[in-house]
Order: sequence, then C-alpha cells, then structure tokens
Amino acid sequence: MLCPADDTPLAASASSGYEVHRCPQCLGVAVAGNVLPAVRAHAALELHKQPDQPAHVRPCPRDGKMMKTLRFKGVSMDVCPECRGLWLEAGKLPRLLDLAQVAQPVNLGRLADGTEIRRERSTLNLVEKMEGIWLLGELAGVLFKFWK
Repeated sequence: MLCPADDTPLAASASSGYEVHRCPQCLGVAVAGNVLPAVRAHAALELHKQPDQPAHVRPCPRDGKMMKTLRFKGVSMDVCPECRGLWLEAGKLPRLLDLAQVAQPVNLGRLADGTEIRRERSTLNLVEKMEGIWLLGELAGVLFKFWK
C-alpha cells in the first residue's frame, strides 16, 4: 500500500492497540473501516447524504478509489466510499479513538493464564446516561398514551 499523500510505501504498525498502516514520511495513518464501527456508521450515513460531493484528490491506499473528506466530531479524515477505509493525517488517530470512545483491545492470549483481566467500564458519561433515562421516560409516556 502507498501513502495517498506522498506515495511512500506504508508500514504496518500498531497504534493504540490497533493494526494500522503508517507512512514513515508524513506520519499519516491508514485504518481499516471495520476498526472503528461508530466512525464507519457515521461515514456511511454522510456518504449516503452527500452522494454528489466531489471526491478528494487522494486515492484510498487499500483499493485506489478516490476518497472523500468527512468530519467526525470535529476530526477531519478521508474516507473511501467503497471499503470505508480511513486516512488520517499525523496525530489524528488518538483523538479519533478518544472521540469514538473505543475500548482498548484485550489480549485474549494473556487472559487464559490470568495475567490480564480487565473489568469492563461503562463508556457512557453522566450526560449520556441522563439523556438515555429521559428518552426512556418519553418512550414510556408515548406507550402509556397508546395503551389507553
């Protein structure tokens, strides 16, 4: 795979526990679309809403299709309309992982011998929990009116 910014061969590496392909020249990162499901869903929706948006001049490192520039919670990225692969400029992957609230992967090989056991924590903050409770209350009110 080649860097879409400068045609340098990408090197497979790990970033925040995920396999990525990094450009040693510009430090940009290619990420498979299935690594970040929330970002992939957002990208699919945005691409669907803007089918006529002109493609960016960068080719996807995976399939060579022209990518489109989208934003996810303020982070700009290039997205392939075919494979949903992402191209992120240097330094944007940690921010995107934080915004997408991606849990760090667990090394399952180490779980078998008991050396790494993690307690799952809720990724919802207090505001999101309160919004969820409010929505449940609204739903209950609608169902109650319908039931009568």
